[in-house]
Formats: sequence, structure tokens, C-alpha cells
Amino acid sequence: MKTIAIILASGIGKRFDKSIIKQYQYINGKSVIFLSAIAFKSNPNIEKIIIVINKKHNAIAKKCLSEIDNIDYVYGGSTRQKSVFNALKFINKYKPKYVLIHDSVRPNIKNILINKIINKLKNHDAIIPVISINDALKKTNNSKVIEHMDRTKFSLAQTPQGFNYQQLYKKHKNNLTSDINDDSTLFQNIHYIKGDINNIKITTKNDLIFLEHKMKKEKIYIQISGIGIDIHKFDTLNEAKFLVMGGIKIKHNKSLLGHSDADVVIHALVDSILGTISEGDIGNIFSDKDPKWKNANSEIFLKHAMSLLKKHKCKLLHSDINIICEEPKISPYRDKMKKNIAKLLFVSDKCVSIKATTAENLGFIGRKEGIMAQCITTISKPYNE
Repeated sequence: MKTIAIILASGIGKRFDKSIIKQYQYINGKSVIFLSAIAFKSNPNIEKIIIVINKKHNAIAKKCLSEIDNIDYVYGGSTRQKSVFNALKFINKYKPKYVLIHDSVRPNIKNILINKIINKLKNHDAIIPVISINDALKKTNNSKVIEHMDRTKFSLAQTPQGFNYQQLYKKHKNNLTSDINDDSTLFQNIHYIKGDINNIKITTKNDLIFLEHKMKKEKIYIQISGIGIDIHKFDTLNEAKFLVMGGIKIKHNKSLLGHSDADVVIHALVDSILGTISEGDIGNIFSDKDPKWKNANSEIFLKHAMSLLKKHKCKLLHSDINIICEEPKISPYRDKMKKNIAKLLFVSDKCVSIKATTAENLGFIGRKEGIMAQCITTISKPYNE
């Protein structure tokens, strides 16, 4: 695995309330620990989530997180350092390249910050988000101000903090007896990025009340991908001047056979969209037994799929299309096809990828009997709607 997230939730929150555990409090109907975990679950760059819990909280933790799959649970130790090390030991079997460590009581974490940290890890072993101190900074002792500090020389650290896994594991292993409250202190060279002022850590009841108000109007979104595959054979009996792919005409002496216009690219695209929202497939909705769709423009099918996305309150993020054929050549038409599809999807052409390859003269495609298209579409979907 490339990137694993460790969410620390084994603390008992003495500063919050002795009788109430803050990570299991609720914000707008969802537990704090759930909100933290779903933020990482919804990020396609995170391949696994590890939740570090107190053994005594096993039942409540699993109840709060029962809606999220692909989670592993690890029991924490007597200190934060031991809890982190327990998780690092556990994930060693997955051989991750990067690891992100996050406090479960920061439930308002956004994907944009997570992605920035992961991206920076390509060039640095330790990345932390920080925010500036806006108030005057004073050093105090025994109810007295003993020094006026230059606030521009200080920052407040947040989580998640990102690390090269092997480096962090090695450093923790060599400091087992140390009391480490911030994993980045183990590194000499730490790169920082601008944090998020709304990525608040719940320490007091007032923090919980503030976040409940802050997050009230915000929806939780998850990212889902769907795959579509379509194949059409060439019409070898009738000579043609063009065939249709991606909604554009491509010069060729053979057209593709199909009940509609046989647009293999849009058909694969439609099925990938329908897959993200579990709305069946193109053949089920637009049957080739129905004369209404005889020679129909496949853009009709795509518009219907997009209307279903809208019905589900989803947003299309990206479509990656593969075209497999020996002929015709796709490269002269790639950009035009990409722009047309982006227009039909109401997205930037940067959100559409079109690739082409051959079958190396193997199989029915290699024998120039037809064309195959594959598509993976990723959408953003409101959680629990």
C-alpha cells in the first residue's frame, strides 16, 4: 500500500469531562470519531484506515464506526507514543510508503489538506500543517507576564501530519522510552504547509459547541468510482465513410454495428456513471429490443445518466477512458473527442482522460474485427443520501 492513515482515539480526554469521552460525542447526529474517519475514507489517496482505540472503548468505537468498512483497530498504549508505535508495528505488514497520523478529535478535516500533505511527501520525509498565531504572545509564570514573545516566530501545529513510513517507524523504535506528544519532533528536517483554521481540535465543551455550529450546514461527501466496458464489431458488409466515437465522427471505411449509433466510447462512459450510483446499465435502461432507440444518438443516453447523477445530488469529478483497437488511429481525434465529452459532462477537459492502445494483433480486436472501450468515472456523492 502507498498511503495509510492512523487515527488516534485511545485518549480519555481529561480536559474535556471525566465522565464523557470527547471522541464519542456527537456533532449533528454523527460521532466525532466517525466524522474524522469518513474524511479519510472518502479520500481515494488513502488505501487503509487504522483506528487506535482504548481497549475499554472497543464496543462504543465499533458501534460509532460500523458504517465504515476497510478499518483495522489497534489498541493504544499508556502514552500517545506507545499508541502510535502500536499502530506503526501493525501496519508494517502492509509495507506502506507514507503514513498520516491524525487526532480523532479534529473532525472538520478536509480532503484538500490531506491531499496537500500526501503530495508534499513525494519530496519530504515529514510534513506538518501549521497556522499562524494572530494574538499577542506572552510568556507567563505565577500570574505574571515574564516575557513578550515575537508571535511571527511561532506557529500552531495541526494534524494530520504526514511521514515517510520507514523513517517514522525507525525513529519511534529507537525512542520507545521517550514521551513523544508530537511525532514530528523525531525529525530534524520538517517541512510545513499552511493548515486550516477550521481544522479545530476539540479540547473543551465550547470547542464541541462551536464545531457543531460550524459544521451544521456542511455535508459529508464520499468519492465513488464506477467502471464501464463496451464492445462493438465492425460492419464488414457495408462500406462507410466514418464511425462515431465520443460523439464525434472519425474517418474510417467501416462503421460499427449496433442498435443505436454504436458509440462504443459513450456507451462505456454511460455504464461507468450508472455504476457509481447503482442505477443498472445502459442495456437495461435503453434496450436494444426497443425500436425507439434504433440509430439513436448515444448522447441521449449520456444526458439521461447525467440527469440521474443530478437526482442523486452527485458531482462528476473525472472520467478516464481507454480505447482498444487496431484501427482507426485515435490520436488525431483525441483532443476533439476529449473536449466534446467534457462539454457533455459539464466539466473541464482536464477532468477527462482519453488513452488508446492496440491489442498487439491478439484476439478479435487484433484481427481488426471490432473496438473495445473501457471507462472509470469518479464522482462525489453526499454520504447517507
